[in-house]
Amino acid sequence: MKTFFASMNLARAIILLAALGSLVLLWIGWRNHSQLAEMRRHLDKDVEKLSTQLTELARKHAVLTESLRGENLQGEADLQSYIYKVAGMDRVEVGNLDLNTSQPDPYTKGVVDKKITIKPDNRERTFRRTTIANFLYTLEQQSRRVKVTMVRIEAANRRLKAHEIPDDLWTFETEVTSRQRTEP
Repeated sequence: MKTFFASMNLARAIILLAALGSLVLLWIGWRNHSQLAEMRRHLDKDVEKLSTQLTELARKHAVLTESLRGENLQGEADLQSYIYKVAGMDRVEVGNLDLNTSQPDPYTKGVVDKKITIKPDNRERTFRRTTIANFLYTLEQQSRRVKVTMVRIEAANRRLKAHEIPDDLWTFETEVTSRQRTEP
């Protein structure tokens, strides 16, 4: 061994460095291989579970995003402007309305029920039942906070006898309730 280092030349130094480098690379490769094997074990176990969770969360996000987009009455927005907006939508078109707001009814601490009575501004104006139904349906469908709590529909021709069938012309009065948080 003494003669190996005593007669060291460039070729022997390269051989020695290559042998030491090989040992270092062997150790690094073995360490990386064990990390790779552990990651593959986790990949087989966890990816299926994580992909299922990710899919469920993506669907929930899509539903909530669509709900927020469809929620025309966001937060504490003006309930009356929401009702007027719905009244002017396609297939609803009930025209001008007379809105009477009652005092907010406290439901629980921090929550109140706001009630608005809706009727056409002209009592002589008549509607088809489908128009009234579309209006009431759209009020509830476009906002999770608004619920129709009372509906009164009367035939436009009030001089009907009990045995007569009315035309499809009606007047209506309805009450909607919106449950909202009070300002702290």
